[in-house]
Amino acid sequence: MKSRHAGFPLVHRLLPILAALLSGIFLWHSIRLCQGLIRPLLESTPEWLSLTLNAGIEEALRLSLSIAAAVAIRSLGLAPSLSSLAVLSSFILANLENADYLAVFPTLDAYWRLAYTMPIHMGAAALYALSTAPDDDRPASRRAISIGLSCVVAWIWHSSFNLMAALASCNALPLMGGIINALILSTLVVALAIRYGYWSIYAAR
Repeated sequence: MKSRHAGFPLVHRLLPILAALLSGIFLWHSIRLCQGLIRPLLESTPEWLSLTLNAGIEEALRLSLSIAAAVAIRSLGLAPSLSSLAVLSSFILANLENADYLAVFPTLDAYWRLAYTMPIHMGAAALYALSTAPDDDRPASRRAISIGLSCVVAWIWHSSFNLMAALASCNALPLMGGIINALILSTLVVALAIRYGYWSIYAAR
């Protein structure tokens, strides 16, 4: 049986991927801009508050990108599963963030940091891709609650690791954090595969 993508121009299949890559770059710059704007306001605040608010800005912008993508996908009649490309956007964001960190702190710690922060970024994107699904026909109020809860969960998880990395002396954080976050990310990826029926694509070939 032919693939459902047969005859579909390759360039059209690559455009969403390119858009996701560019979105990751745009998201990184947007986060840096917003965090830079509020930095003067946080100079006299406790470090834990600054770290928490910065994580909140990052998650709010990441969620906004997922919502915008879901609206565009639904409006243009595209495949709902394209919303999962938000994970790729956050993969790009995480790499740019770590490169920026490495430029400021050129130590091997940057590689440990990447091991446990990468799954945080990608996991939050996967969670948002599930909560903002373009083909979700639930009542608007239930969708709003789901989206709000996903943002709160991602914010708390992100902030917790930021606080532990900056304020707590925990040598096991990179290793244990990497394992825990990789397991959570794997679970969310499986949830995405089930939600959007990825296995059925291959079964139809």
